[in-house]
Amino acid sequence: MSVNSPFQQTGNTVKVAAVGAAGTQSNVYTITSNSPSQQYLISNADTNAAVYVRINVTSVFNVSLPDTAPDFVLALPPYAYKVITGPQVGPGNNVYARVVGDSTNASVYVTPGYGS
Repeated sequence: MSVNSPFQQTGNTVKVAAVGAAGTQSNVYTITSNSPSQQYLISNADTNAAVYVRINVTSVFNVSLPDTAPDFVLALPPYAYKVITGPQVGPGNNVYARVVGDSTNASVYVTPGYGS
């Protein structure tokens, strides 16, 4: 459900980073929230390349560059941010994030919340 109001943060911002060469997937990062939410503000501070992010309900999953194989990832261009709707996070209900990028050491910032 999309909320037509300014984005309200409900949990900690997590930097999800893939350390290594382009195409290297990150470790799995845990996203938590103080109250139930299904929206995430995702930002790519990289100046040069796109980052591909996936938010999942289980901690066991992989991501790959979509030009090598189709994958369930959101493409985020350089210096971009986007609010997306995804799996519900809340107290006692974590979700997990992983990224892969077109450049070395790709990363995004993921913040749970609601709004646009």
